[in-house]
Amino acid sequence: MCQLLWVEGMVVAMGGVYLLMKYRHYSLFFSQTYILLPAIFTLCSAAFLVLTGFLGTWLSLRDSRCLQGLFVYLLVVIFFLESTASALALVHSRKLDSETAPLSKVFQNYTGSSQDINSRAVDATQQELHCCGVSNYTDWLDTSWFNQTGGKLVPRSCCNATFHSCTGSVEQPWQLYPQ
Repeated sequence: MCQLLWVEGMVVAMGGVYLLMKYRHYSLFFSQTYILLPAIFTLCSAAFLVLTGFLGTWLSLRDSRCLQGLFVYLLVVIFFLESTASALALVHSRKLDSETAPLSKVFQNYTGSSQDINSRAVDATQQELHCCGVSNYTDWLDTSWFNQTGGKLVPRSCCNATFHSCTGSVEQPWQLYPQ
């Protein structure tokens, strides 16, 4: 069981690191630090899981009822930490979706003109963050600008810099930034 706790701790830690990487880009748009809260809880839970696994392994060599009771208590604490982290991740992912909705409106008003300050902001953001759209390039498929291009192109700011011949064609999505 203790080795299972180690494995579970490593899996939860990978989930926490994934959350940190995902929220890292969103933190540029939001000043609140609550976005990182689920990731921090997840990483704390992972560390607690691994430590409890080591404690359980050490306790298996001992014959102390008091220490074994402590081990069961730590398992209950882990359960509550994991439940809290899961609930926070769910609540904050919904909150994040509702707060990124205004970004979609900026993309809807994109004109592609270098004279339009909003269009320049979209292009600069996509180039800086190495992204395309709010979620991915498919966000552009519902915009009026995409329809004006004949339904074939996304902005060139979506092009991955490693592909010098990229034109923004949705027929070659591998040349676009994936997120």
